[in-house]
Amino acid sequence: MLSDLNYIANTISFSNDQATAIQLLMSERSSARRGPAPTKHLDILWTAVELFGRQGVGQTTTRQIAAAANTTERTLFKHFASKDRLVEAVMREAVIAQLAPASLNALRQAIGEAQDGLVAWHRSLLHERMQATGKATELTRLLLVELLRDETVRKQFGKQWQSAAWKPLVALLVKLQGENKLRTDLDAAALARMFLSLNVGHLVGRFILAPGARWNDEQDIAAIAELFAHGARPANG
Repeated sequence: MLSDLNYIANTISFSNDQATAIQLLMSERSSARRGPAPTKHLDILWTAVELFGRQGVGQTTTRQIAAAANTTERTLFKHFASKDRLVEAVMREAVIAQLAPASLNALRQAIGEAQDGLVAWHRSLLHERMQATGKATELTRLLLVELLRDETVRKQFGKQWQSAAWKPLVALLVKLQGENKLRTDLDAAALARMFLSLNVGHLVGRFILAPGARWNDEQDIAAIAELFAHGARPANG
C-alpha cells in the first residue's frame, strides 16, 4: 500500500477553512486523548494524522509518531501491528470517518454560494482547490488509495460525494439553465461532467503529471473558467 502512494494523484483537496478546522480537530484530539492505555490508540492515531499530513507517509517514521504521542514504538505496535496497519487505521478511523465528510460539506457549501456569476464563482472555487492542495496532500493520496483498493469504502465515499458535491452541482447548473445562462441542448448532468473533467484534469496535470512545468496558475484558472463558460453558453448568449 505505501508504495502506491508515490503514484496516486491528489485530486480531492480540503478547502482553506476546512484545513484550518482539520488542524484544530487534530489538536483537540491530541490534547484530549493524552493519557493512560485506554486512550493511547487515539493518541497514536491522531498524531499519525497530523504527521502524515505535514510530512508525508514515506517521510514519517513510527518512532517519530510514538515520540510525538508520548509513547514508545513498542506500545505503538501493540495497537497497530505495522506501519501499513496504522496507515489503514488513519484512513478508516480519521479520514473516511471524519475528515473527508467534513471536506465534502465545505464543498457543498461553496457550490451553494454561487452568487457572483458563473465565471467568477468558477475561478474562486478552482483557486481555492489549488491553494488547498498543499495543505492535505498526503491524506488526500491516502484517501484515493483506499478508494481504489476497497470497494466498500468506495461505495461509502461515493454516496457521500453524490450528496455533497454531485447533486448540488447539477442543481446549480439546472438553475442556471432555467435562467437562460447555460445551454439547454445538453442536460445539466452532461455539463456537470464537463465541469468536473476540466477541473480534475487540470489538478492532476498541475500537481501530479507535470508539477515542474511552467504553469501560470492565475492565467490557467481564468482560462478554464472562461472555457467552460464559453462551451456552456446558450446559443443566444
